[in-house]
Amino acid sequence: MICSINETVKTTDMNKRGWFIPILIVAVNALAILLRWSSLSELLPAHFDLQGNPGGTMSRTVLLLYPLIGVGTCLMAFVVARKMPKLQTGLIILASGICLVLLSSTLVTLTFGTMPIFMLAEPVILLAAVVGCVISVVKSRKRIG
Repeated sequence: MICSINETVKTTDMNKRGWFIPILIVAVNALAILLRWSSLSELLPAHFDLQGNPGGTMSRTVLLLYPLIGVGTCLMAFVVARKMPKLQTGLIILASGICLVLLSSTLVTLTFGTMPIFMLAEPVILLAAVVGCVISVVKSRKRIG
């Protein structure tokens, strides 16, 4: 089935607005770090088990990498989407999922492992993002082809 011009325009407009989602997640991640930064010690517990016990430590500056990785993920996804517009919706879903996993890691660290639900959510979020991306790509191929 061939897409109508109106359907293509509607999808393009939705995709432009869709980039707001992973960018917002990165901004929330950065804000969470900034709000807690002055109260954090130089070394933070890391690699928590399900009971919230740390298995190691990391410098608090490592937390700054999480939003940076999120920005890099968004930029890479956006560049690929510009070259391959059919993949844009799937890439927005995937970038959002990766950014949510980074936010979850930040929240586990900022709560000193007392909220293991964030840690348990990470594989579920990532799996959902990959599945959503694949479904989106398959649907876009059916719509256009």
